[in-house]
Amino acid sequence: MQYLTFRLNSVEYAVEVTAIETVLELGPIMAVPSPIDYLKGVMDLRGKAVPVIDLRKKLGLPGTDAVRGASIIVISVDEGDSGSISVGALVDEVEEVVTLEEAGILAAREEGNSLWEDYVRGIVRCDGRMVIVISVDGLFSMREIEGLRDP
Repeated sequence: MQYLTFRLNSVEYAVEVTAIETVLELGPIMAVPSPIDYLKGVMDLRGKAVPVIDLRKKLGLPGTDAVRGASIIVISVDEGDSGSISVGALVDEVEEVVTLEEAGILAAREEGNSLWEDYVRGIVRCDGRMVIVISVDGLFSMREIEGLRDP
């Protein structure tokens, strides 16, 4: 399966390319009042207001001002029966698309295992480096999706 790799705080992450709508250079983000602390604001994507989150904050990492090479990965988040919502995720740097084998995921998340957050599928070795594999489905609760839909 193919994954897009990206960096946050010098750590490499990967997300399935099937969940990605597009990747954009960091552009204007309009701040909006929100109780969601990791919501940066909204951006205009082809005439549609798309919420943008600070993925560092969402994952509990130390914050920073936008770094050179920062990008927005627009992902499609499943809303259950009502379809999906587009969410922009601010990342430090987009790396590359790689092919990873499911069997190669080390320390994979198991049912009932509280070692990982819901969004971590596991860790994989890719060309000698360790990459954290993220599951978009576990990234947001339904309550968070509701808040992102109407920022």
